[in-house]
Amino acid sequence: MRIALVSTVSSPVCAGAHGSVEAWTWLLTRELNRLGHAVTVFGCAGSEVEGEVVATLPGPYATNGAPDDWQVCEWMNICKAVEQSARFDVIHSQAYLWSAPLGPMARSTMLHTLHIVPDDNHACLWRAWPGTHVTALSRHQWSDYPDLQPTAIIPHGVDVAQFTFQPNPGDYLLYLGRFVSGKGPLHAIEIARSLGMRLVLAGPENAYFREKVKPLVDGSAVEFAGFVRGAERDRLLGGARALLYPIQHPEAFGLVLVEALLCGTPVAAIRLGAVPEIVDDGVTGFTAAAKEDLQQAVTNCLRLDRRRVRETAEQRFSALRMAAGYTAVYERLAGGGFPT
Repeated sequence: MRIALVSTVSSPVCAGAHGSVEAWTWLLTRELNRLGHAVTVFGCAGSEVEGEVVATLPGPYATNGAPDDWQVCEWMNICKAVEQSARFDVIHSQAYLWSAPLGPMARSTMLHTLHIVPDDNHACLWRAWPGTHVTALSRHQWSDYPDLQPTAIIPHGVDVAQFTFQPNPGDYLLYLGRFVSGKGPLHAIEIARSLGMRLVLAGPENAYFREKVKPLVDGSAVEFAGFVRGAERDRLLGGARALLYPIQHPEAFGLVLVEALLCGTPVAAIRLGAVPEIVDDGVTGFTAAAKEDLQQAVTNCLRLDRRRVRETAEQRFSALRMAAGYTAVYERLAGGGFPT
């Protein structure tokens, strides 16, 4: 098939891209090419993929002459793809459903994926163009809008080769993510202390970290590893006895959960959003209804078979499985197999 992937343009689409959607687009492009499809990526200059790149902007937002309004940048990128839509069997856009109004104007079928929790504005866009085809990352993602039914549910996939199975972890628990109250870093510290276990915190330093979290970092019971990527991220995930995920608000997906599982590291998480769809209770981790129950979830995690954790995650969340899921949707859309 001839497939166009419309990325977001906060960074170039390349291996190790700084933007999460751009990194995801690079991985999906690679896997679709390996399945024999011809893929064209619409993104900013500097993008490097296994396939064709159409550079619609000279750089990311406010870079190299690109507009300093990020929404203008995204809109320009989408419109350039639709201008060339006759070249493709399917156009798959990742840009916040803003492409929905352009679906009737495109000369090929369009598919849309939202990578965040939808709000009323996203729902309004979909309802205004009810024939829009939208895939979801989880059953939970669109559950607040039962009148809007996704075309398919395709969980994120991960390059399993980038994560090393570690059968013999270290002596610490891990919190890995942004430092915001909704992610629960203070709860992670509280839980680790109640268990008498060392906690390593990793993520980009910000104002919340400096004000709320840093005063609790003592370098022994609570350590700060900073922002980690690549091999260091892999090492930290694999060395943890368990990953703590004490989120306070539902999320559309949790990629760090999958990354931990691929290292054999079980997950102890609050049962919100997509968490129950990622963590298999009693197999790859344990979930809790509230933070008060998370201590027991961690204790239970320590008894799990780490090899089974890895094998289960590899079966469920490989990049190849993700690409095969999207291919099935593309083929049905191009063949008129979905009602509009």
